[in-house]
Amino acid sequence: MTNRTHTIRHHAILVLAVTTALACASRETPESIDLEVSQVFVTEPVTGERAAMYFSVTNNGDVDDELLAVSTMAAEVAEIHRTEQEGGTMKMVPVDALPVPAGGRVDLAPGGYHVMLLELTQNLFPNDRFDVTLRFRHAGEVVARARVIRHEDVEELVGSAAQRNPQDSR
Repeated sequence: MTNRTHTIRHHAILVLAVTTALACASRETPESIDLEVSQVFVTEPVTGERAAMYFSVTNNGDVDDELLAVSTMAAEVAEIHRTEQEGGTMKMVPVDALPVPAGGRVDLAPGGYHVMLLELTQNLFPNDRFDVTLRFRHAGEVVARARVIRHEDVEELVGSAAQRNPQDSR
């Protein structure tokens, strides 16, 4: 075998090895991503300009995830907020991302985390339904169906989610 043939064969084997390694690495997913969004509801707007949205996210996977954004055709703007008490006054504070720990559950509920739907594009009445898209860092986009409820029905529906998950309802 000539040096040239040996060199070509060596390069071919090297290229094959690198290509195989890259193909295997790109398909490797050692952790699983499995999010479940449930109990999605929006309170009937008081002024017609804004409404609060609540839901639960259960992370059945092995990877911590984060809720990064929410969008819907029902509002021009959707912001993730948390409610804080400052000097005896409750205020809403926007958050960039909401952690959803692996094997955990986060409840967005009155008095805690929630999504504010601002600049509503349609009137919302009890029992109306519309799609919302939640964007997560790892799971990507998850589409859920929201239902509009009366303010009087909020407590019955959430049944004190803050007590079920106090660390995530602050």
